[in-house]
Amino acid sequence: MRFLSLLVPVLMLPVAAQDVGGFESRIQAAESVVARFYRGEGLEEARRRVNTQVDAFNGRVAQWNARLDQAKVEATADTGALSDLESQVAALDRQLARKAAADDPAALRRFNQRIEERNALVARYNLLVARARNTAEAYESLAQQSRVELQKERERLQGEQQALASRVMALDDFQRDGRDVAFVQGLNRLLADLRQRHRSKGGAGLQTQVERVRGLRRELARWAMAQQQAQDNGLVLVEAMVGDEPCCFIVDTGAQRVCLSMEIIVAAGFEGLLGKESVLVLAGGQRIRGRQLDFPAVTVNGSTEQSVAGSVVPVSEVGIDGLLGQSYLRRFVYTLDSGKAEPLTLLRR
Repeated sequence: MRFLSLLVPVLMLPVAAQDVGGFESRIQAAESVVARFYRGEGLEEARRRVNTQVDAFNGRVAQWNARLDQAKVEATADTGALSDLESQVAALDRQLARKAAADDPAALRRFNQRIEERNALVARYNLLVARARNTAEAYESLAQQSRVELQKERERLQGEQQALASRVMALDDFQRDGRDVAFVQGLNRLLADLRQRHRSKGGAGLQTQVERVRGLRRELARWAMAQQQAQDNGLVLVEAMVGDEPCCFIVDTGAQRVCLSMEIIVAAGFEGLLGKESVLVLAGGQRIRGRQLDFPAVTVNGSTEQSVAGSVVPVSEVGIDGLLGQSYLRRFVYTLDSGKAEPLTLLRR
């Protein structure tokens, strides 16, 4: 049962007798992964945001095109009138090319009237040319403004799309190589190493580091819950306590027992409780082998049960921490609703 993917690997050092300083590089490496990929905007939210920005950009392009179309209509509105005036002036020029006889007063009057008509037409023509020039310049200015603004917005949006594509590619690569599970296992191993060292040595510095790693795991758990709740048929994830160790379980009603990875067993200090190996049946009839143990206490949603039958199985089979199976669930009347903020409801029998 493969769990939600993390996005980048982190090198976890082998188990060793480390002090506060020795653990620090491992913690900082894990913190950098969480800070970069698990805080802030999720991948699906980023997709929705970029798609919304694309729609908004297309809307602004349509608005600019409408403004430019109207400006073009205004810029070409005088074209017909100018053409008509040019024709009228040309016709008068042809008439004026024929000089009136100096001894014909009536012909001279008509000639002078045509000159006056031509001058009036030319004056109107010049006014229209000046107006057309102004509207054409206004159109070119508006067109230039649209090009500058839209190009700037297009470049910004392309940057957003490229950044999203890079995140998607990184996720695909990470899932394909299996480094997602390796990171979860490495983070859990880091917690186990810290708690083992703290139990043997003690000290406020080591306890502070334990809490830092727990904080990172809590962030991942809540990120995973949000991702699953955003899906139509997402898994039901719940936060829990096994002994004194916070955990994140997938609720698996088909699993016979509560399952937990070895790293969290060690972190909780339960490795001495391990029993024989047995076959465990999961949802869908999947069978895996794991060592048995009874968890002294398991707490979910404030409901604590003592001596809960469990099994230790690899993180690649149980998810981020483990499976909450029937050895705990059957002690309650429970309901599941992945669409709710609290997807698991427990009522003690």
